[in-house]
Amino acid sequence: MTFKREKILSPLRKNLARPVHVLQILVGPRQVGKTTAIHQFLEEWPEPKYYATADQLTPPDTKWLAETWRQARKLTGKMPLLVIDEIQKVPRWSEAVKMLHDEDIREKRALRVILLGSSALLLQRGMQESLAGRFQLIQCPHWSYQERRQAFGGSLDQFLFYGGYPGAVPFIDDFVTWKEYIQNSLLETVIGRDIPAVHRIDQPALFRQTLALVCRHPAEIISLQKLLGQLQDGGSINTLANYLDLIAGAFLVEPIRKYSPRAIRVRTSSPKLISRDNGLITALRGVPFEETLRDRPFYGRLIENAVGAALINAGETVFYWSERDREVDFIVQRGDDLFAVEVTTGAGHPTPGLKTFLRRYPTTRPIRIGGANADLSMEQFLKHGF
Repeated sequence: MTFKREKILSPLRKNLARPVHVLQILVGPRQVGKTTAIHQFLEEWPEPKYYATADQLTPPDTKWLAETWRQARKLTGKMPLLVIDEIQKVPRWSEAVKMLHDEDIREKRALRVILLGSSALLLQRGMQESLAGRFQLIQCPHWSYQERRQAFGGSLDQFLFYGGYPGAVPFIDDFVTWKEYIQNSLLETVIGRDIPAVHRIDQPALFRQTLALVCRHPAEIISLQKLLGQLQDGGSINTLANYLDLIAGAFLVEPIRKYSPRAIRVRTSSPKLISRDNGLITALRGVPFEETLRDRPFYGRLIENAVGAALINAGETVFYWSERDREVDFIVQRGDDLFAVEVTTGAGHPTPGLKTFLRRYPTTRPIRIGGANADLSMEQFLKHGF
């Protein structure tokens, strides 16, 4: 039986069941099954449908978009459906979509539209500038541990090392082949083609070095100045910050900030670098599974990164906290509620940072994951959250 990502399919079914005529926009990284999920959705959709993709050798223009839309308008039925994949590849896509969607509303057409994209920065810009009030956003995150187990099986250690990319699963018995798949089929597509197609990259070598460097520092707090000092090609802080934004916008690495009730301190803090999928870290590091398991300090970083990635991919608002030599791994903010998350391994370790944070913010709920006397084991957390 083919696995279906209900995290994507359920919101689509729910939203399209409503009489409100709004665009459905699915956004998420490459290689997490957006296109597969949408084809599964189209198979179960009872009305006429039309699928097109802008992921072409030569990026299509707004004329192509308008013609595609006109072809879909010819569909009959109570609720025909148009799906356009990789919509961000079309220059000025949001302006064209606004015009075409508004025409459908004025003329009371039954056509419903789903747009898919894999660049958060470009999609957000277009949605904010042109499509306010006209869409519902559905996040398509990286695969969770629970989804990977249900679809492919595998142990916790395998998930912590190989991550959740479904297309890479067939290659995990051959580390070199798996590593090359992640590096060439996934990362090179994103940083060598997708991002440069829509953003100007003046120093491509520096851009690649930036991604490789941040993946070598999983779950580490590191200043931009220190990162810049480790790059082989010269650059500036502004260039590095811009490249980090682009990498984050492609859902690869998320730089989370230090928690503070004062927003200005949050913005100016050094980032803690969380790779959205552990497979990015281990593929770029190039050290095989068994050897990595024996490197317990680094494996501890993978465990902490996996917790941070799970929180971010679940849509939580995530920070870290530190003061001098005291640190709390993650601070999760849910409305007015704060959770201080401490990740430990083995017998655990003293947590003076957690004690300090709880004294300062006494209504915070502490959550200890992994290690002795934890509130949740690593597996329990990755399966169910908290």
